[in-house]
Amino acid sequence: MTTTNKVRLAIVGAGGISGAHAEGILQHPGKVECTALCDVSPANLETRSKQLGGVKARFADWNQMYREAGDSIDAVLICLPHALHAPAILDAAKAGKHILCEKPMCISLAEADQIMAAVKAAGIIYMSGHNQLFVPILLEAKRLIDAGWIGRMRWLRSQDCFIPGGEGGGFKGSWRASLATQGGGELIDTGYHPSYRLLYLAGSPVAEVRATMGRFEQRIEGEDTASVQVRFENGVIGEILTSWAIQLPYGSYDIHAAGDKGQIFGSGSNLYFLPRGFAEPAKLKLREIKSTMAEQIAHFADCITLGKRPIHGPEEGRAVLDLILRATQSAEGWQKTAPVQP
Repeated sequence: MTTTNKVRLAIVGAGGISGAHAEGILQHPGKVECTALCDVSPANLETRSKQLGGVKARFADWNQMYREAGDSIDAVLICLPHALHAPAILDAAKAGKHILCEKPMCISLAEADQIMAAVKAAGIIYMSGHNQLFVPILLEAKRLIDAGWIGRMRWLRSQDCFIPGGEGGGFKGSWRASLATQGGGELIDTGYHPSYRLLYLAGSPVAEVRATMGRFEQRIEGEDTASVQVRFENGVIGEILTSWAIQLPYGSYDIHAAGDKGQIFGSGSNLYFLPRGFAEPAKLKLREIKSTMAEQIAHFADCITLGKRPIHGPEEGRAVLDLILRATQSAEGWQKTAPVQP
């Protein structure tokens, strides 16, 4: 619970993706307000402060922020490079602040276990920043699958592919180009989205993971393309295709589930249902949302004020990371066998 009607939020990491989160915060002035910012870059702090209407409490060190402005902070939003997620989460939990962290939760299972223990000991709410869970077609597909529309699910695919622009593919020289700071390649970054979507729709623990990886376009240490095959304990066969080197294959969809009674698939705001034996699917046009970040921050605020569990907490964050690390391990040595790309 908070001491005010609104959740007072500090953003830790004021660059890059925090801008999208800030836009989400601004869409819910009655639920949440940003009361502090933390970043080592004065330019980032200035930019984000202006975007949010003038945040005066600005810090270069998050522990100093908790000491000097802790009474005005209920929760933190962590938007840092991947390798900094675990230390930021652990210190926020120690300070007794609720946490919403950008994906991934961290970059190792040892860190994930530390986080889960710290969150439990602190009695705080931790929410994994899996913003695509708020895409209407995913929520509706989950509802229809659970309601039995496609019968017993047999196969499931989740995809996210695009080609970033810029020199070296857009990531050359950035923290995303390094295995140490990124924690991997494309799969632990953009590929995190189709991974948690797959787990959300499957509704079952993972039994087995295999993957094939390649680097075609990005000048980074890790992979820029990953194809992952998953077998779930409930028997469902799952697939993930994710890439920074190809666009979404033509004619395919962001999500696709097939069962013994039919199929559900879709992208954007269009969801399709194809019963077994029918030649053409029915189209379900769903509402369009302004921002998944706005939906996510509203959910987070509600979880804090109402004391309820978020849609994905630390357990789900660990499960997604486990899937990605197992996939990466299964593809170990791919750099030695993959052909050199021009």
